Amino acid sequence: MKQVLLKSGAWLNRRSVRFIMMLAVLTFIFAKIDRSALITQLSRFDPAMGVAIVGIFLLSIAVFALRWWYISRALGICAPFKDFIRVLWISQSVSECGPPLVVGELARFQLMRGSAETWQLIIGQVIDRFSGKIVLLLMVLGLTPVYLGLYSEFPGFQIGLFALILIAAVSVAVLVFRRFRPMAQLHAGVVLAICNPLRSPRHYGLSVLIQLLLAANFALAAVGLGISGDALTVLMLGPLLLLGVSSLPGLVSDWGKREAAAVFLLAPAGLTPEQSLAVSLIFGALHLLTALPGALLLLLVRRRATVSVTE
Repeated sequence: MKQVLLKSGAWLNRRSVRFIMMLAVLTFIFAKIDRSALITQLSRFDPAMGVAIVGIFLLSIAVFALRWWYISRALGICAPFKDFIRVLWISQSVSECGPPLVVGELARFQLMRGSAETWQLIIGQVIDRFSGKIVLLLMVLGLTPVYLGLYSEFPGFQIGLFALILIAAVSVAVLVFRRFRPMAQLHAGVVLAICNPLRSPRHYGLSVLIQLLLAANFALAAVGLGISGDALTVLMLGPLLLLGVSSLPGLVSDWGKREAAAVFLLAPAGLTPEQSLAVSLIFGALHLLTALPGALLLLLVRRRATVSVTE
């Protein structure tokens, strides 16, 4: 049985299989909506809002890098802040080619290997992700009364909300106790100090800012599409949408699962399925646009590495 599960996992981890699954999800969604209404909705998008969204994505990359840099400094990593921005930008672009928590994290680790010891890099990245995940989970818990009101006419969604929160909490527990605990025990003092919100509140505050920036971009996408009347609802649902996306298995970046989560969560709150899908597509497309310069940085890094090996 174990061998069957391992083979199934290896098959699902193939890039081609993930790409086909993403296309299948998107094809199913597009088959169920009014495509002409979606095209009409997308054609109304205000380019000025697009510029604002890209600006916020750039700011979120800087804040993300600052959080990672702060945690790394506490672990004794002395690399300059500019290295963290460069590597994070590269990881954002690489993440567009596969599951972000696999491809992006591996890229971060590989590109920083010369700057610190292995345990410092691994613990730093795990705490960085843990900080964002736990803050997002707490934000959703705090907004749960609002969500229950929005979904008051849909008891099934209320049940699904609690199931999503449970899944997210279990995933955090698995991350901490199964993957992180063995290595963390070897450096318990410094790890506990960084994870303690009373002793190290800064990275948790940065995590709150990151989640707010991402939620704001969903709302700005709605404004840009002319759905300004529902922008506040989209903003409030942003953390729930982000939690839903992060709790689903990764395909190719967040494509497919983000669109499914948007239609599932935004439509019952007052948006049409076409509007919900348009918000997600604008968010994803502009995130991709923001990440593209990271690919150029990666080519530059590889070129420098090739030159240094040749010399």
